[in-house]
Amino acid sequence: MSHYVLVHGSWCGGWVWDRIAALLSEQGHTVAAPTLTGSGLRQHLGEVGRLLEDQVVLVGHSYGGMVVAGVSDAHPEQVREAVYLDAFLPSPGESAFDLMPMLRRPFTDAAMSHDPSGRTVPPFGLAALGFTDPDVASRLRPLDLATHEERLPPSSSQRPPSRYVLFGEHSPFAPMSVRARAHGMECRTVTTDHLGLWTAAPEVCAALTGGERAR
Repeated sequence: MSHYVLVHGSWCGGWVWDRIAALLSEQGHTVAAPTLTGSGLRQHLGEVGRLLEDQVVLVGHSYGGMVVAGVSDAHPEQVREAVYLDAFLPSPGESAFDLMPMLRRPFTDAAMSHDPSGRTVPPFGLAALGFTDPDVASRLRPLDLATHEERLPPSSSQRPPSRYVLFGEHSPFAPMSVRARAHGMECRTVTTDHLGLWTAAPEVCAALTGGERAR
């Protein structure tokens, strides 16, 4: 059995993994799904890095892919496998805005309309991302613009084995799956919306654990 560390994406918390975590636990795995509390990417890397035990399966959704990549770079010996679920897939020195520059303007505009300092980004564009459950929408929280501005630290470490799961061919993260294939990563597609870890938990969990069983 494996120990999974699950890293959520923008505006969410560890609760967004509840359905996946329950399925993994039923299979006998242990699960940690922290709620990120720091104000930017660098702080989140430290938070998750401190949670690692030997040979974890590190999983990131959406923005969580930034954290998974950075933690994998910093602690490759403690990560047995990294899995990116419809997530950013950065190289060292890259930010989320570097990977998707079209996000910078809407994120900045949303922050300016929400916060006089222009640093706090409220949830927006939710329906297009699959955040249609009222209970889910009510639990979303603003995030700091630094999460998408800050770049991963430089690293010369070889990353642990990694896989990519794309949530539908029309996902905005499709270019990340192309990058994953170029890096020789195993890639799968689950036909669902961006919040598939909530809306299609059994299918996503099967994709998550299927690659592990094949190893």
